[in-house]
Amino acid sequence: MVMLKKKMVIELLVYIVVVIIGIIMLFTNEPKEVEIVIPSDFQVEQTGDANDAFIFIE
Repeated sequence: MVMLKKKMVIELLVYIVVVIIGIIMLFTNEPKEVEIVIPSDFQVEQTGDANDAFIFIE
């Protein structure tokens, strides 16, 4: 019985260490800025209007 509690405490400590390391990595992460280049001839075309999408109800 005492051995079971000891194993559970060790397992709990391992989980706590993993969570603490994850939180530290989360706050120390510095993502790099990615430059998005959109060509000057890029155009967005809209075909149709809001009434083109409908569902038949029978």
